[in-house]
Amino acid sequence: MANESRKTQVNAGGAKRQDSTSDYPMVDLREICEFVRTIRDKGVESEPQPVVAKALGFAAPTSTPFYRRMVASRLFRIIEPQGARLTSLAMDYIKPDSQDAKTDALRQAVRAVPAYQPLFEKYVGQKLNPEILKNGIVRATNLSDDCAFLCAKVFIESLRFAGELDADHTLLTAAKKPESDTPRDTTRTGASTTGQAATIIGEGDLETYFLTLNAVTKRRVIVQAPPSVTSSELKRIQDWLSFQLLIDENKVAESAQ
Repeated sequence: MANESRKTQVNAGGAKRQDSTSDYPMVDLREICEFVRTIRDKGVESEPQPVVAKALGFAAPTSTPFYRRMVASRLFRIIEPQGARLTSLAMDYIKPDSQDAKTDALRQAVRAVPAYQPLFEKYVGQKLNPEILKNGIVRATNLSDDCAFLCAKVFIESLRFAGELDADHTLLTAAKKPESDTPRDTTRTGASTTGQAATIIGEGDLETYFLTLNAVTKRRVIVQAPPSVTSSELKRIQDWLSFQLLIDENKVAESAQ
């Protein structure tokens, strides 16, 4: 930890940006899960940090690789804030006691990082690009380009491991897309799809619908609603949409492409 602190102080003292951070994980979730599994296997959860580090093959608890893994483990909430004791999320991954425990633990872990919340809100439904993510992190923090790029790649790899990305790296909503991945035609609700099917993602008693209006310009409608509605509710929704959306006749040709 001391090594990381000195590096931060030197960089923060001048015009340079920080080369390390404790706000974003700098090690991805897959590697962290193996890290805490080793802690469990070695039986060192209750041991002092120097003992834990040595048992896992690190020179000291102040070494950068060990420190970054401990920070990431705590950000993902799979070890407790103090010491190396595993949390219930870690145990759900290592020793799942139900069908969905392992996958749910990964999803909860990746969404437990406070610094990730703005990224989820900003990029939901979008294809993730590490360079774009890096630029956003740099603008929001005092991190160097290299550090921010590493954080961006860790974010993407952690999401992939947690099942939060689809095949083309598009960020899903809070729930994993159903394995069937069967497109559903939204014409059953009275909406015009212009030939584009919507992506359906379950989230408890709600479903999120991603309807692409134009793939080239990336015009998209995102709606979150119950899986079924009554006729009167449907009418209310249609009336509300007709009031909320401004009709631009100049967009007709474009939306039909």
